[in-house]
Amino acid sequence: MKRRGRERRGRPAPAPVAVRTEFAQAEIVAEASARTLFLDGREAGVVDLDDPRRLVFAYMRRIADLIDAFRPSGSAIDVFHVGGGACALPRYVEVTRPRSRQLVWEIDPGVVALAREHLGLRHFPRLRVKVGDAAELIRARPDRSADLVIGDAFDGPHVPAPLSTPAFAAQVRRVLRPAGVYALNVIDIPPLEEVKLHDALLRDAFTHVAWVAPPGVLRERAPGNVVLFGSDVPLPLDALHRAAAAAVPREQLLVRA
Repeated sequence: MKRRGRERRGRPAPAPVAVRTEFAQAEIVAEASARTLFLDGREAGVVDLDDPRRLVFAYMRRIADLIDAFRPSGSAIDVFHVGGGACALPRYVEVTRPRSRQLVWEIDPGVVALAREHLGLRHFPRLRVKVGDAAELIRARPDRSADLVIGDAFDGPHVPAPLSTPAFAAQVRRVLRPAGVYALNVIDIPPLEEVKLHDALLRDAFTHVAWVAPPGVLRERAPGNVVLFGSDVPLPLDALHRAAAAAVPREQLLVRA
């Protein structure tokens, strides 16, 4: 990240916070109003304490595009987040769709403690966090209890094995309402074998599936993030296409036959 000069009102940035959690070496680095969470040296999330609408990671912006498009603007939604990290997307939902009910499943209690202490998580009363394995916790949720499930959990660069099974995809479909959507973030390298694995899982569970990513990633020429959407109703493809095409750098929507 580039430095932006002095802190607001001339205050110096808080010193980095580093702790060893149960699962990772975690660090929070401050710059102006932004806070970046690192896990084992990898950027795991960025939140802007002053503006939760600002999403630094492009893949989060693509998921936000879906959130903006798939229900009437400002209406409340019920969201399950598989993986919490810095909780940038839960914060985005809270400010763009007030009265939404959100549940975050985060396996690392140390990351939750950091988010509450340093990332403003405690200021969102309609956002609940449960510590544990989402593959287990999802079983306790009622059928048709969510409008959106967001998968953004990783074991290193990979989606955790328990979240990469037909059984988990079936659980996601079970908890989604008939018009609900599953949005899944996958990090991969050419030839996108992990993305294709998850594509197959989503196709077995849902009627409609689409990908969004930078063109070089979709052409299997570069590593990067691919967001997969799965639903039993048609996805808002026109809105997603326009948002991806307008992104800087440009991204591309792919509807697989």
